[in-house]
Amino acid sequence: MVSYGFLDVGIAIFAGAATACALLMIWIRVNRTSAITARTLLNETEDTVTFLFDDCRLIDLTPRARALMSHGDSMRSDWENLLSLLSARFPHMRSQCSDLASVGKKTIAANDSQSGWIEAEYWNGLARITLVQDQNHPDETLDPLSAEALEHELETLRSIGEDSPQLIWKRDAEGVLVWANRAYIELSEAIHPVGPQDILPWPPRAVFDDPIAPEGTAPLIDMQRVDVPDSDDPIWYEVTSLRRGTDTIHFAVDATAVVAAREAQRTFVQTLTKTFAQLSVALAIFDEDRRLVLFNPALVDLTNLPAEFLINRPTLFSVLDRLRDQNMIPEPKNYKTWRDQVAALEAAAEQGNYHETWSLPNGQTFRVTGNPHPNGAIAVLIEDISDEVSLTRKYRSQIDVTTATIDNLVVPVAVFSSSGSLIMANSAYRQLWGNRQGGSLSNQDFVDEMETWQAMSAPSPVWLKLKETMSRRSSDAPWDGRIWLDNHIEVTCHYAPLPDGNHQVTFVPSSNENQPDGQIEPLKIRESQSLTS
Repeated sequence: MVSYGFLDVGIAIFAGAATACALLMIWIRVNRTSAITARTLLNETEDTVTFLFDDCRLIDLTPRARALMSHGDSMRSDWENLLSLLSARFPHMRSQCSDLASVGKKTIAANDSQSGWIEAEYWNGLARITLVQDQNHPDETLDPLSAEALEHELETLRSIGEDSPQLIWKRDAEGVLVWANRAYIELSEAIHPVGPQDILPWPPRAVFDDPIAPEGTAPLIDMQRVDVPDSDDPIWYEVTSLRRGTDTIHFAVDATAVVAAREAQRTFVQTLTKTFAQLSVALAIFDEDRRLVLFNPALVDLTNLPAEFLINRPTLFSVLDRLRDQNMIPEPKNYKTWRDQVAALEAAAEQGNYHETWSLPNGQTFRVTGNPHPNGAIAVLIEDISDEVSLTRKYRSQIDVTTATIDNLVVPVAVFSSSGSLIMANSAYRQLWGNRQGGSLSNQDFVDEMETWQAMSAPSPVWLKLKETMSRRSSDAPWDGRIWLDNHIEVTCHYAPLPDGNHQVTFVPSSNENQPDGQIEPLKIRESQSLTS
């Protein structure tokens, strides 16, 4: 039984070894075949610029081709580097090589007028790309000094593009992204993040959605919005696209602040427009050329000017001419004088001090105000104050009637404000106590009048009580008190509170039996001795 067990183990080991040897022989044969194929393809073109690709991976190249590939970008694949290096002369090489595996061999001509072409061959899973020079000048090259100068300039331009804070990228003739600077790649990675173990893709994922390629040589400018994860506010870019040969170069500048400012301005203008539309005051803004640039509906309502006329941006003089034709301004004596007034209106408005009241023939009254605006513009405000003027006139008439009525009373009456200022006194009061201000009450108050009363009468507790009542500045119950004037006439001082803390003081002479009923003789102070003399 034991011998059979050892026999089974031996057979298993032998079978495994035989299988491993067979697999090794197959791998060696396959790789030897691939290596032989690659070496065969390169041996035929050792002195040329030839690249050997296995799909997108460069597996071998000639010495002259190696010098060319040294300028490639390590972030891109070998195939992308080659397409980028040859894109200036062969812009459609990507699509032209897409069917190489099925065709087997093709010749790709250069896109410029210079000599040279590309021979592409596919054999046994490998693609051989050969850059063929002119057969008459196969060794035509630049001198070392020129090559060094070009290399230095290329390095400078590459560093400028790579370190630029702007987003710069280039697309070939078929719209494929073939180059991008660091700023573009970093933003692409921020928008489309990858895992820590993942390989960064090339080309990087697009930052902008389908940028428009210009048709001609003129630059094309477009605004693009980018939404960044974990950010509430989008980023706006101003993208400038330029056509350079068969390629398109794009430049993107952060324009978020500009867009925000425009949006704030648009919102502000909309707010002003809504506010102006609800105003009952007519508003007209004229620019530095004195053309109407903004008006609100109240201007149409107040002046009856057609909206079509105002929309056509008439000049200030045209607006005033139209107002004059519709009798919406005071009629001047002659046209020349009126034009002079218009010029004065414009000059006064620029200085910010134009203010005038227009009384129109139809009975309306307008208050016209001119205010200066930035950049030489002026704003004209027209307000209908007809009701205000009518109400003012009505109040003034009522005040005049009330004043005349009180002034016709034979009883002396004085009215003081809550602060003690004398605001009203009739003729009988001035005749009794005199008028030191020549008819003006603006500088007289209770203290001054009290001194006059005390100087022209006998001492009385009435004055003390009246002083205490006035000092409280509040409503009090009416009361009476008697005083004696220097001419031995007895007078009743009557106090009565008025609305808003005002005070009324009335001096009524004592009853005189010799006077007819209902009549009071006006008080007169005679030149005589006082009661205390």
